[in-house]
Amino acid sequence: MPKLTFQILNVTQSNLDITQYVQSLNFTIGRPSPLSPYSGNSATITMFSYGGTESLATVNDEILFKAIATGSAFNNNLFRGKIASRNYSDEPGTGLNSTMTVLINDSMLQAGMLNLISQSLVQTTTQIQEIDNLYPQISLSTATTQVEMSTGTFTVNANQRINEIIAGDRGQLRNNTLANTLYQRPEAFTVTTTFTIGPTTSVTQIAYQDLFRVEAASNSLFYTQATVTGSASTETKSSAALATYGTRTFTATTAQSQLVGETAEWYANAFSDPYAKQLLLSFSDIAQTTDALQLFNAFLPATKFVQVSYTPPGGVSETGYYWPEQITVNATISQTTIDLVMTPITYYANFILNDAVFGVLGGSPVYDSGIDYDEIGYTYDDSTAEQGNRLGV
Repeated sequence: MPKLTFQILNVTQSNLDITQYVQSLNFTIGRPSPLSPYSGNSATITMFSYGGTESLATVNDEILFKAIATGSAFNNNLFRGKIASRNYSDEPGTGLNSTMTVLINDSMLQAGMLNLISQSLVQTTTQIQEIDNLYPQISLSTATTQVEMSTGTFTVNANQRINEIIAGDRGQLRNNTLANTLYQRPEAFTVTTTFTIGPTTSVTQIAYQDLFRVEAASNSLFYTQATVTGSASTETKSSAALATYGTRTFTATTAQSQLVGETAEWYANAFSDPYAKQLLLSFSDIAQTTDALQLFNAFLPATKFVQVSYTPPGGVSETGYYWPEQITVNATISQTTIDLVMTPITYYANFILNDAVFGVLGGSPVYDSGIDYDEIGYTYDDSTAEQGNRLGV
């Protein structure tokens, strides 16, 4: 029977394997929507509490979750955090059935407990990394952003500042394969072609057991106006849907030092479709094929857009690309259930020229007497371009 098997390691105690003492676990990574701030994620493990097992997982120890799918050679890092609290359930008599529930916080929850007190920040494009270097209690890494952030002396919550950077760069925070929380720019987003999600299972498809489709106000994604406050200005942009649906305002604070107006415009336009559907999916590991479960397990620590197919009642099959915005895992000895909050690809729309899904340089090449440029194997014609745009085909 296909199954995910977990391993729980205490990194602080020399990667001590405490799996045998754990009865169940759950953890969440991500956020409820692409407009939600990262408040941080947590995990819990329920352990036997008898004969000194409490010493195997003490407050502030760093805990790492790994998982391996049946028949797979990969043992993937899925969650890493520090123990914030321990709660005991002491049974009468010998106490053999007593348990300890351990709460584990990830880096963003740790950042929410830290404050910048008159702290100077001098980096414009790697400020998340700068914050990480200042505070050893958190573990963050970042790619260089293309958006310049304001510098100066700040007295603000560290989590808030990180979210202000994300609001301007429109990036993601994820647990990467090194088990650190990683900040990625939209340009780094990729699409998995190894497996899909649909109503039936196969060697390359995960079968969902429950699917909910959510539109408009219920999915907290539909807005007709965006107000973005930057380091020196406030910008308000309205979408074309404003006249039809009225004013539905999204507000955000960004750490940007420039281009705040462009960011506000992007939010207003990207979130203006009331018919775009957010998907809520659930499935169990024991209902999958071994091959598909192996592919999904490898996918978890390196999240990408994934193709999802479903058929509305009485309708025809619909297929699209979705980002697993939030992943919740609940594991017991008998099975593991996974819940996914899936955001449609349109909410991450960026013109990334040489990407197969996001790219705008597709189609048939054009050749004539105009000035041509060769881009990744295609030739594009400038003769019909306007205002110097090289995409005039």
